[in-house]
Amino acid sequence: MHRYGAPAVPLMEDLGAAVGGLTVFRRAARSARPESLAAGLAFYPVVGLALGLVAAGAAWLLSSGPAGVLVLLALGGGWASYGLAAAAEAALGAGGGSGTLVRLRAAPGWAGWGVAVVALALRLWAAAILPAPACTVALVLAPMLGAWAIVVQCYGGAPTQARGHARAVIGRARFREFGWASLLAFGVTLGMGEAIGLVVLLAAALTTLAVRVLAHRRVGGLTGRLLAATRELVETMVLVTLAILWRLRP
Repeated sequence: MHRYGAPAVPLMEDLGAAVGGLTVFRRAARSARPESLAAGLAFYPVVGLALGLVAAGAAWLLSSGPAGVLVLLALGGGWASYGLAAAAEAALGAGGGSGTLVRLRAAPGWAGWGVAVVALALRLWAAAILPAPACTVALVLAPMLGAWAIVVQCYGGAPTQARGHARAVIGRARFREFGWASLLAFGVTLGMGEAIGLVVLLAAALTTLAVRVLAHRRVGGLTGRLLAATRELVETMVLVTLAILWRLRP
């Protein structure tokens, strides 16, 4: 078996799987082997960090924080927003676990899309009120921690209801992938945010845990759309938390 320290080609396949799992370039993940899809989780925060740097660069060039948020949305292909809309539609409906799962797998309705639009509006608001230096930090940390949250969900999560790509990663992350992903995410967050970084990490972790608990209670496990919803919610929470902390500054 190949893994870290093995030939470069398998490692590039793992990295490609991470890129395909998080960006509009989905083909890279479709062509990857199942073991590379799981091993690629270690690179999720790396890809998220790269996306954040691109978004921060766009925000700087255009002198617009919201432009960075829209760049992130475009680079992700809207996958996370769609997942949040589907998850919200499922959670807001009545009925037991089977009904919730049916709604989760169906196309989201107005209620679900309403939640997704509110989440986007909150991110745009946060990016708009943050001063340029703080906005840069927020745009870098948000996608990185959103990607890290997916790794957390895949570490020990139940793939009972998952299909396709999600079934290849949920519950397949080993401590190796979880450890590398967490080391990078924590190091960058604490390095850029210092004391505020602890608050941001706590907000991201609690959001991730809340989705996981609700998913297991309502549908008995995680799905690809719930992974996407986790990412979207964590990105939103990071940006909003930083905006609120800035507004509350002495």
